[in-house]
Amino acid sequence: MNNKANMLLATCFIVLTFSLLTPLLTWVVLLAICAVIMQTALYFGWQEYNPSSRTVNLLAVLALIALGWFGLSIGLLNSMINLLVIACSLKLMLLSRTRDFLQLFCSCIFLVGCGFIFALGIEAWLGYVAIIVLLFTALSLVYAPARSFRVSMRKSTIILLQAFPLAALLFVVIPQFPPLWQMPTSKSNETGLSESVTPGDIASLARSSDLAFTATFEQSPPLAEQRYWRAMTMEAFDGKTWTISPRRKQAEAQLKAMGRNVAAPSPASSPSQPLISSENYQLIVEPSNQRWLYTLDVSAENTALDNPEMRRQFNYALRAARPIVGKRAFYLTYFPDTPLISEIYDFDYQLNIHYPENSNVRTQAWAKQLKANAQSERSIADDILRHFRTSGFSYTLQPNAMPNSPIDTFMFEAKTGFCAHYASAMVFALRVAGIPARMVTGYQGGELLSDNVVQVRQYDAHAWVEALIDGVWVSYDPTSVVAPSRITFGLEQALADFNETRSEGIFNDLSSAELFLSIRGWFRQLDYQWSRIVLGFDNQTQTDLLKKLLGDLTSQKMTFFFLSVLAIVSIFLLVLFFPLRKKSTMPKYQQIYLKAAELIAIFTKIHRQTMASSAYFNLVKPHMSAQAVSQFNTITQEFERARYQPDENDNSDSRQQRERIMKSALSELQKSLTLPNNTRAP
Repeated sequence: MNNKANMLLATCFIVLTFSLLTPLLTWVVLLAICAVIMQTALYFGWQEYNPSSRTVNLLAVLALIALGWFGLSIGLLNSMINLLVIACSLKLMLLSRTRDFLQLFCSCIFLVGCGFIFALGIEAWLGYVAIIVLLFTALSLVYAPARSFRVSMRKSTIILLQAFPLAALLFVVIPQFPPLWQMPTSKSNETGLSESVTPGDIASLARSSDLAFTATFEQSPPLAEQRYWRAMTMEAFDGKTWTISPRRKQAEAQLKAMGRNVAAPSPASSPSQPLISSENYQLIVEPSNQRWLYTLDVSAENTALDNPEMRRQFNYALRAARPIVGKRAFYLTYFPDTPLISEIYDFDYQLNIHYPENSNVRTQAWAKQLKANAQSERSIADDILRHFRTSGFSYTLQPNAMPNSPIDTFMFEAKTGFCAHYASAMVFALRVAGIPARMVTGYQGGELLSDNVVQVRQYDAHAWVEALIDGVWVSYDPTSVVAPSRITFGLEQALADFNETRSEGIFNDLSSAELFLSIRGWFRQLDYQWSRIVLGFDNQTQTDLLKKLLGDLTSQKMTFFFLSVLAIVSIFLLVLFFPLRKKSTMPKYQQIYLKAAELIAIFTKIHRQTMASSAYFNLVKPHMSAQAVSQFNTITQEFERARYQPDENDNSDSRQQRERIMKSALSELQKSLTLPNNTRAP
């Protein structure tokens, strides 16, 4: 075996292992590291032999027992990935034969496929392509050990580049079916917003720059102050934490059991607003292991396009039918002028008027006083906002802990907090004042990547308020009266107004550098194009592309198209694996002589092999006629003269003269060897 190839394969394996840290158990990673260390010791001569088969078999039994024990808690998919890494580690310990190498090589290719389950970004694609190049380089070193590493890598790269056009063509034309399986998820893998909110949680999330989703509009997007992306509605409050109401979930389950629709009516089909304005947009959502989508109020699924299955909720929020474990595209329609009408007013009223009477008593007394002096429900909301604006409240990413009576502490002592503090306090005060209210969590704003593309990141997470007034849910954002720049210009500007920053130290200086901003913008644009063109290439995109190419998709056109693709693939493979014969670089006189020697060998059954030309002539001379001997003698003499006695005055004319003499003699030799009376000597 080639030690260099083994070491390269081990390097690829450990890199793949570290890229799969999310599903792997800690002890499985340690086992892989031990296997690579053993292979490294063999490569550098620190160890002479592989561990014995008995030792490795014992490790295999112990590993299977441990995996069987822990596998119950990590799910089937993660268990299978751990099993594959264990098998690769044990095989690496015993790597000594070509068959072992091939088995480990194929297993590493499978690990690359497993990696794409958890990472689909362009950086992951580039990394895994580099690993595949190195794997094929290692394979080349096994079968061509004398070849240098550089040459092997160049040939491997050429092979993959040859395969790329075919892969791209198949990617475009193969039907884009949804997956037939459902990825297992767990709460520990969920990212982004949570289904429960304690003031301070969103402030922690705001330190993350991870991309949440990208929205692409057919026209121009709404203004920043209009971009409220709804995710979840929190209606249950225990004095500290807001959650999705269990009573709401129970009511929805009962309505489903009765066969009734629990979703809000689609604005597009509302008979009361037949000419409502709308705009279509595409939402590319990052993996979150949750079902919640992030939509503008009010949005509905675009029924004209082929969408992943989604469900509209009671409050016009949208949920995917399956957890979002990879980048997925959703096609939606935005209805900006649609009011949020309560379809089940009595239930909404009862659910959103309740508050814990034994908590935050100072805020309760204050809200009751507001109600006593108010002229209308809207004036109560305005008074609360006025209190935030005029009472010295500030906006901060680092609020102090408020473990006891958090709303009282925030309203009358700390007077500093993040968006969830303001939203929580306002909802609580409205409920105490007799106005049904709820907290909405989602995102606000987003960065314009181009004229019609908005990227929203985790630091854009936000919370605001909805109050049920006159049967309609009215939105209020108390954060906007304390830090209006947060709504118009984003989080960074809002924090700067209060002498804060989201980053600290050198990272803050780096993030404001012009070069860094240019590079970051370039990478974000690249990532967006990758998400839109590659990851967002679904059945709808494929259908639109085929319509542009073929027009109406009739059965005849589709049949012709797929036959054409099949022909292109066949021709490509034919050219690739049956290349045209290269033009020989052998001198013409040598070609003529070898042709003559081949004819003589066929006739006499005596092969030249490595004999000199004169020796071969003397050997076959007794077995041919005088005429054939004369012709072959002429060819041999001309060959030796050109080969071993080159003339200094040899020029193009003399070479052509020699070739004509040899060709004429070869032609006569062919005739002589085929004459009936030219029999071989015994």
